[in-house]
Amino acid sequence: MRHSLYLVLVLAVLITGCQEMLQREEPPPEEPIGPQTKEEVLAEIRPIIGPLRNTLAPGGAGITEMHRDQIMSGLRNAIITHGNTDFGKAALSDLAYEIMDIAKRAADAERHRLVLLCIDAVELLSIESQLLKRLGARADIMLEKPAVRVKGFMEDIEKNQTYVFLELLNRKTGALERVEAREGDEFHNLRLWRIVGRNRSVIFEYLTVPGLFFEVESF
Repeated sequence: MRHSLYLVLVLAVLITGCQEMLQREEPPPEEPIGPQTKEEVLAEIRPIIGPLRNTLAPGGAGITEMHRDQIMSGLRNAIITHGNTDFGKAALSDLAYEIMDIAKRAADAERHRLVLLCIDAVELLSIESQLLKRLGARADIMLEKPAVRVKGFMEDIEKNQTYVFLELLNRKTGALERVEAREGDEFHNLRLWRIVGRNRSVIFEYLTVPGLFFEVESF
């Protein structure tokens, strides 16, 4: 009787020990960390390009170098974090096409600096587009066009001519130059084409893009 009881106790201890070993050897599966679908990744990375959308919105402020650095850094981190899964790559590709759409609308709105930043972002995401290349070339050309302000007029009665006092702002360097010009005069790839009304505004032609005219209101 004692012998049988001893065997039962030994078996019970062995069974309990085996169960504990099995529990230690088979830990519960770990929950996946981070987004697990394309939609979840997009929801996480879309805020990176928020400044692009905000700049394009009506009344939006211009894009700054700080915004540029934040966007490019955010995209690099997104590529490192999500670029090693199929759903992550798909999300990054969708984001690139969203940026391309912003670039097209920025080109229509003549927000040329924004166009160039969008192109840099899309290139970082490794999406090629012939349309973006054309938009980028045009943006470079348009940034060479000075920003023009009409500051005043002077009538020369003897010569029957009107002189226009202008300020030309170099978009790239920020340099400001003052120019005095008449109808037909050419300067900095611009031609003063015509004075409208009673000195209400002035129409210029940008000679780098033949046939491109733009109007600047006085004062």
